[in-house]
Amino acid sequence: MKFLLHQGLGRSTIHQIGNYLRRYGSGHHWIERYRGEIFVFASDQADEAILSKEFSGLLDVVNDTETDMTPMSARSFNETVKLKRAYERPTADDGKRVLIDRLWPRGVKKTEAAIDHWMKELAPSTGLRKWFGHDPARWEEFRRRYAAETHEHRDELDRLRDLMRVGPVTLVYSAHDEARNDAVVLREILLRRR
Repeated sequence: MKFLLHQGLGRSTIHQIGNYLRRYGSGHHWIERYRGEIFVFASDQADEAILSKEFSGLLDVVNDTETDMTPMSARSFNETVKLKRAYERPTADDGKRVLIDRLWPRGVKKTEAAIDHWMKELAPSTGLRKWFGHDPARWEEFRRRYAAETHEHRDELDRLRDLMRVGPVTLVYSAHDEARNDAVVLREILLRRR
């Protein structure tokens, strides 16, 4: 099975995926770069299950018959929502940059961050953020609780969806863990309910 890594994710995400598969999987996987995109291949059902469950917010399953020319395919729609750490340099293809953290990222100047919108209301509550503490063992429960919290802010979600209809949107976050953070969950919610 072939998975496509979401654009805007860096090398540390690739290393996290590879290390996780080496540690918990069967080792029947490989990572390849093609035309500027990064693909993760799994030839074993155990590795496919790990990729689908643990990294669903970072990877999309790619249908081999899907092409770059398919208009508004799921793949092209997914590229309209990117993820990027606040500490990474903004680029022209980011589109609208939306900060989704409740607190401004430490050490980042507002002038250099190029944030178009700051949607604090979509950030996890302080209690949930502190409870999670980026503990991988609490990831699944965090995803569930955070998704429930976002439903209380439908107006903000609608504003974000409106931005997506106009062009690319980059969800900006400050967490160190690129695989397990609120931006990953929010992206899943946005793509699930088009």
